[in-house]
Formats: sequence, structure tokens, C-alpha cells
Amino acid sequence: MKLGSALALSGLLVIGTVAHPLNVKRAVTTEVVFVTETVAEAVVYVDENGAPYLTSTVERVPSVPSTSVEPTSVASSAVVPTSAPAESPQPVPAPPPSPSSSDVPSSFVVANVEPTSSAVLPPPAPKPTFVAPEPTSAAPAPAPTSEAQVPAPEPSVQAQEAPASQPSTSSSDSFPLGITYDPYKGTTNNVDCKTTDEIAADFDTMKDYGIVRIYGNDCGQIPVAVRAAKKNGQKLMGGIYAPLQDVDSVVSALSDAVKQQNGGSWDIISLVSVENERVNAKAMTASDAQSTIDQARSALRNAGFNGPVGAVETVPAVIDNPGVCSTSDLVLVNIHAWFDPNTKAADAGKFVKGEVARVQKACGNKRVVVTESGWPHQGDSHDQAVASPDAQKAALASIRAEFNSDLFLFSSFDSLWKSDDPSTFNAEKYWGIL
Repeated sequence: MKLGSALALSGLLVIGTVAHPLNVKRAVTTEVVFVTETVAEAVVYVDENGAPYLTSTVERVPSVPSTSVEPTSVASSAVVPTSAPAESPQPVPAPPPSPSSSDVPSSFVVANVEPTSSAVLPPPAPKPTFVAPEPTSAAPAPAPTSEAQVPAPEPSVQAQEAPASQPSTSSSDSFPLGITYDPYKGTTNNVDCKTTDEIAADFDTMKDYGIVRIYGNDCGQIPVAVRAAKKNGQKLMGGIYAPLQDVDSVVSALSDAVKQQNGGSWDIISLVSVENERVNAKAMTASDAQSTIDQARSALRNAGFNGPVGAVETVPAVIDNPGVCSTSDLVLVNIHAWFDPNTKAADAGKFVKGEVARVQKACGNKRVVVTESGWPHQGDSHDQAVASPDAQKAALASIRAEFNSDLFLFSSFDSLWKSDDPSTFNAEKYWGIL
């Protein structure tokens, strides 16, 4: 786009007459004073013995005085004044023609006799910032007086422009695409904990995700998760499942795991949540959530963790309780397009994107991290929301198309231990994607 005008104008620089000025301002002009002087150039043709057989003269055209000279291009050094003179000057002449093969035998030599005086020639033009088209044969540019006066061509502006930067999957201001994890197994009536080896094996299955979200310290999962994440080069989103889990006890477990499994460095923990949809479920008030955030942040800071702390809620709970997002260091929200009957699986990503925009508006444009988003592969379809393996694949592709960071896919594995009710459309067990 930047070169459009310049290249269009460059097409006008075909050498015609100096009576048509180029009304374009240039960054560099050269002050020149011309001396008007008419001289003749004599051309003597001699035969192979040096005997002259023809003499002709070509009269040079007087130079045109001008207060400024604009360069045209590397290929053309003809003078184009910035303003038209009072009287129309003579056109720039073509160089005298050389005799053709029909006029002069091939063995003849053409000798040019230099005149005793010549007109003052302008200095070489400044280097242009673009390459103009070659002049037409109707008005060829005069040959330069010497090679030293020919400015070296420079790359065009287009060639100097840097290529567009490519988007990255994460940066210091965002978390890589993540996945959620819980350490339970069994059925609704027989819930059990996975073993240490099973948890470690699950982390190996999730190793393609840069960050894993855990919800608390059930089944003693924190030290196992820290060790497995370190092995796989992953980060963790820690969790305190308040009010069912004690804040100080979970902070202590996190601190111990960091010391024992990661050399005391908290860099393996990217952020910590203090509850999960408890305000939405009316199990906590917004004030309770804010107090829990403050308590956890203080305990974590004392333990050496300086990352973000916040409460995880649904979109309605965040919008209705702006104090929760203002107290949180980041706005943490679960968004599931599945529960909107008007959204197809293939449109899940756009739905989540729209909900993020609503939350940002309600929270003063604070950064939003989607802590759960997915689609079930089994359950009761409702209106446009269809539960099937194909629908899950379409939904995940749609979400990935809209997000490559600051989002956790839900969930790593099916949760057969969960229970269902009409609000979950019998799909609560079947959100696993691995």
C-alpha cells in the first residue's frame, strides 16, 4: 500500500519534454545555476587509411535555467524542473545517430572530435528510493559523463520491509494452551484415587499441553503433579478447592512440593485458583470469594509465590459480582458453549470468544483466562447442541481456531465417578478428550 502512489508516479517519468514538470515534492533537491551557451559538436568520418570523407556538425540545445533539479531514476538522468519556465524550452534531443551499416563500410572507424568548450552539466542525481521504469526509445536519456557519476542502485522500499511477524503460541503475557486434570477413578458410587504411577502416566499422556490445571490436593496429587510436570517441561495451574479445602494446608503442600521436586523454585506454578464455581452454585458469597483470594494471596506470597491468584467462576457469576474479578489478579472463568442450545459444535470457539469479550467489558478490560472449555462426546443433545464424538472434534477444532493461549481444554479424561442431573444433560461424565 505504501508503494502504490510512488510506483504510479514513477510510470510518469518517461522522458518527454521539460515543459511538463513533475509536481511531486522530493526530500533532496540540488541547487544548480546553468550557463547558457551554444556550441557545436563536430563529427568527422574517416576511411581505413585515415582520410576524411565526411564532416557533420550537430548543434547542442541551450540548457534551461532552473532553481532546482529533481532526479528521476537510476536509468534516467534528464533534468525535470519543479516549475515550468516562462517560455517553453526546446525538447531534450536524442544523441546524434551513428551511421548505419548501409552508410559506412564495416572497416571504417568513426572518430568524434570533442568541442573546445561545453555546457555546464548538472551534478549526478541523488540516489532514488525507488526504481523508475526504463525510458522509452522516443526520448532516451543522455549518457552519463563518467562512470563515477552513476549512482549505485539501492533496494526498493518494498524489498526493505520486514516480513510480518508470526503469531506465537504463548508469551510472557499469556499461558500456553492447557488442559484440566483430576486424579479420580471409579464410578459414581465407588470413587477412588489414582495411584502415583497412574497420575504420572496420565501426565505423560498430557505432555503435549504446556500447562495442566489441577483443582486441589486430593489424592496427594500436588507433589506427583509437580514432579511429572517438571519431567515433561510443563507448568501447573494450582488449585485450592475452598471452602472444602483449607487454604493454609494447600499452600503448605504446594510449598513443600516446590522445595522437594523443583529445587525450591516456584516457576513451575504459573497461577493459583482458590475456588471453582462456588459463587455460581451459591455455596459461597462473592464477599467470601474475595476474602479467600486475599487470604490465599497473602499465604502464597509468604511462601515465595508471586504469581497471579484468583477465583474461578462462570460468566454470569463474574458479571453479576464484579468485585470477584477486581479482587482477582486475573479474571478466571469457565465457559462451555455446550450449555447454550443455540450454538452448534462447529461454532463453539466463536461462542467462547464472545463470552470472553463480555467478561472483559464487565471487568474493566482485565486479562481473562478461560479455565475450562470443551464439549462432551456423549449425552442428551438439546436443540443445536449435539453430543457425539464427531461433534466434540468439531467443537475442539473451533476452540483451537480461536485460542492458542490463555485457555484450558476440559477435560483430559472422562470422569465416570461424577453424577448427572437435568442441568448437565447426562453429559457430565463424558468430556474427556484423550
